[in-house]
Amino acid sequence: MIGKTLAHYEILEKIGEGGMGEVYRARDKQLDRNVAVKLLPSAWSSDSLRMRRFEREAKVLASLEHPNIAAVYGFHEDNGVHFIAMELVEGETLASSIADEGLPLDRLLEIGIPFAEAVAFAHKKGVIHRDLKPTNIMLDPSGRIRILDFGVAALLQAESDVDGEDLTVDALTTDGDVVGTVAYMAPEQLEGRSADARADLFSIGVVLYELATGKRPFRGNSTAGVASSILRDDPVSLREVRPDLPADLARVIRRCLEKNAERRIQTATDIRNELEDLREGIRTDEPTPSVGIPETSQTLAEHHMVITTEHVRQLSTQIPRMIGDSITYLDNQHDSDVLVIYLHGIGYDQSQYEEVLRETNFRAVAPSLFGFGQSARSRPPLPLIDHNRLVTFLLEEVIRRVRPRIVVLVGFSSGSDQALQIVGSVEGVRIHFDGLIVLGPGVMPGPGFVSGPYSKLTDDPSDILETIQAVSAAAEDLDTWLRLHDYLVHAFGKFGTDIVALREFAQTLITAYDDDQFFELFRTATERVRHIRCVFSSDEHNDADHVLKRHIGDNALGERFSEEMIVTETVGHVGLVDAAVLLPYVEEIVRLAQE
Repeated sequence: MIGKTLAHYEILEKIGEGGMGEVYRARDKQLDRNVAVKLLPSAWSSDSLRMRRFEREAKVLASLEHPNIAAVYGFHEDNGVHFIAMELVEGETLASSIADEGLPLDRLLEIGIPFAEAVAFAHKKGVIHRDLKPTNIMLDPSGRIRILDFGVAALLQAESDVDGEDLTVDALTTDGDVVGTVAYMAPEQLEGRSADARADLFSIGVVLYELATGKRPFRGNSTAGVASSILRDDPVSLREVRPDLPADLARVIRRCLEKNAERRIQTATDIRNELEDLREGIRTDEPTPSVGIPETSQTLAEHHMVITTEHVRQLSTQIPRMIGDSITYLDNQHDSDVLVIYLHGIGYDQSQYEEVLRETNFRAVAPSLFGFGQSARSRPPLPLIDHNRLVTFLLEEVIRRVRPRIVVLVGFSSGSDQALQIVGSVEGVRIHFDGLIVLGPGVMPGPGFVSGPYSKLTDDPSDILETIQAVSAAAEDLDTWLRLHDYLVHAFGKFGTDIVALREFAQTLITAYDDDQFFELFRTATERVRHIRCVFSSDEHNDADHVLKRHIGDNALGERFSEEMIVTETVGHVGLVDAAVLLPYVEEIVRLAQE
């Protein structure tokens, strides 16, 4: 074939061969440019099915005018030889540029985003590729990708050939046909079932995993071994191979590699958006690790949600200087489709959950109340309802980014009260919570254990000292005294004498709570959340007894209440947030939600 001329194309050299034919470098004599010419093997000329598929490839590719898809110039026949003239992409295949240890994150995203964008474009045109792999992706000298070889593409919409016959997916690739490259094929393709565009998304996941780690997620000693691995095995977690990569990337790839197409990420556009969000997050997140967090295998990252005009507009107290400020939250970056959100007690911040975040087996975040974090730029006083709204806005943003399958909300002390109020609020209805754990919530009438002293603080340092001394003198035992001082010291270590925000929060918390408030919120929670645990400490057994007696007397906890929802632990109030105490409850709720 070398040296021959087909139509006006002079064949120069062979540059490749695939399932749909040989590929040559050729010279277009009319336009004086080099092109790629793809030939249909001569033995196929009498095969009408293959001929129609080959002709369809040219028509389909000609409609895919996208900067990351190789262009098609025309479909030709010369003396019984059928061929396609295509854009000649100089450079190297993606396969030859994958490092053994994987690519840096920024380079991975430079490739992954346009890759997903190009596939999304093809899908919108009604085309699935069905053979996406690194050898079908070229990198030109500038580093830009081009996807090649839509030769085994199946149309999502019916196409008509020259005879007017409908060429549908089933007409050209019937059930039982296996088309593509095994290592990158979705389970439904391997099993010979009808495959839609989500098969390409599985392939994208395989390619992204390989770009990230230098290795394919599914391996075997033979083609059959690879196929078996795809059908049965879970790949090694991306974070286990590359702990330096973000959990959000691991989550996106994991969702692409779901064996059940219904549970897989659903569109290439979604993949593109997720990767763009990840790149944007890398650009905007400030690298401000929390003080005192040692290096561990479970690295905690501190993220920020910037407060916008729209956020402030929805608050009852609208403070313009809040705009542009941010709420911080700790993120354990774990690769999981379960998200657990931890709300802290009054006077604390997200650091209260550092141990728990490191030891949990799920993706977990702990937000700080606005103005309560150690590094807060300002501390404007806000009522409880506005704190709840801001936390809800943050939860919505985190859930949008993480896209978990299961969401569990956990609150401690005043954080429990907040959790119950968020679940019962109008804003909270927008979030589906699968589980709720409230630790040491406020139940009895009157000031709470710590909220009371905080609510009475004045701006006078001598009055503050007097209040603290009075509270200390009223402590019934050493354990109570130590726990109270732990709260007070932690709060004043952050707030100093600028305690207005702390006092306002405590006052609105106490005002909002009366003897019936807990029961009303708990009943609402049982209607909106399937799995609930309300855990009291050993020194709160009177609260637990009060709750159960009220329920026995007048069904105060509602028709959906069940006995296992109320639990009493043999630890003090602060001990409820010890990882050894708390995490078994989290594991239980997640297990129930998964059943």
